Amino acid sequence: MAKYKQICIGIDQSYVNTGVSVSAEGVLKKVTSIRLDKYKTNSERRKVLRNQLFHIINRIESLADEVVCVIERIRLRSQGFINIDYIKSIGALNSIIVDVMHEFGIKVYSVDTRCWKSQVIGTSKPCKNKYNVPDEKWPTVLWCVKQGFKSDILIDMSNSRKTKGVFIDKQNNKMMFNNDAADSAAISMFWFVGDKDKLKVEC
Repeated sequence: MAKYKQICIGIDQSYVNTGVSVSAEGVLKKVTSIRLDKYKTNSERRKVLRNQLFHIINRIESLADEVVCVIERIRLRSQGFINIDYIKSIGALNSIIVDVMHEFGIKVYSVDTRCWKSQVIGTSKPCKNKYNVPDEKWPTVLWCVKQGFKSDILIDMSNSRKTKGVFIDKQNNKMMFNNDAADSAAISMFWFVGDKDKLKVEC
């Protein structure tokens, strides 16, 4: 007998770092991400994402009567402009997600960024912070911390030359918040707390 009635996989997809989180019965269970920027081509990144998603689904599909997936909807305009190259590349990434989920009989839905932020986090407005997290990402990071997943989204950057988004903690360690993982966590929770009429079936 399955442990849960429903599990939702939330995905914040990108070729740099794809956030993948799992919620069950309205409770956040797993917050993580798949780093893809270390691979040379987008084809390699899509292959890695495909393999990692298979691994994740194989571990959780038997835990629930129904598993669904919610991804972030493609933004057609960025700063007022239509970026055709971006739309094509993310569309290819989305097709990998949809195809993998289809093999397991999992329906995929998309949700608008402002929609999941306002309904799960409570706001879609940016907020300044002292941790060098992009202002538009901070409310979601803070929400994820409050859910008890700070250690899951806090990355030790001591061995990295990266400076953007990095801060020094009280122990003088170089750290960074994984805002992609945090985004995916909130997206996974949208299925349970958001307005499902705002979801669009992806196929």
